[in-house]
Amino acid sequence: MHRGPGYVGTLLGRDAPLAATVGLALVSGLDLSPAFDPVSFYLASFGRNSPLFHPELFYYLTSLAISAMSLLLAGIPAALYERVRGLQTSSPASLAIWLVGTLLLALPVILRALAPVED
Repeated sequence: MHRGPGYVGTLLGRDAPLAATVGLALVSGLDLSPAFDPVSFYLASFGRNSPLFHPELFYYLTSLAISAMSLLLAGIPAALYERVRGLQTSSPASLAIWLVGTLLLALPVILRALAPVED
């Protein structure tokens, strides 16, 4: 009877890169993002007449939209890699490509957060 890779193998091979990818996508949606103001403007202009319009709601909705879009955009190279290789499921290499893509999209936010405060 063949046993699977085990808990540690699954954690390091699949779960940890996915958790790091989602975490970086959430970081890219912070209000330090250069895309935050334009996305907020467009979401507020589309939802201004809705009965659910509230500034705090659109603040969090903007963050969620940027995070989701960065997660989707970073997944494109990983999906292309899987298609070219003919894989049926995600491999650790495609998850690493997705993680690196998300890191590149979150890099401006990370650098802005680490920059010294100007007076």
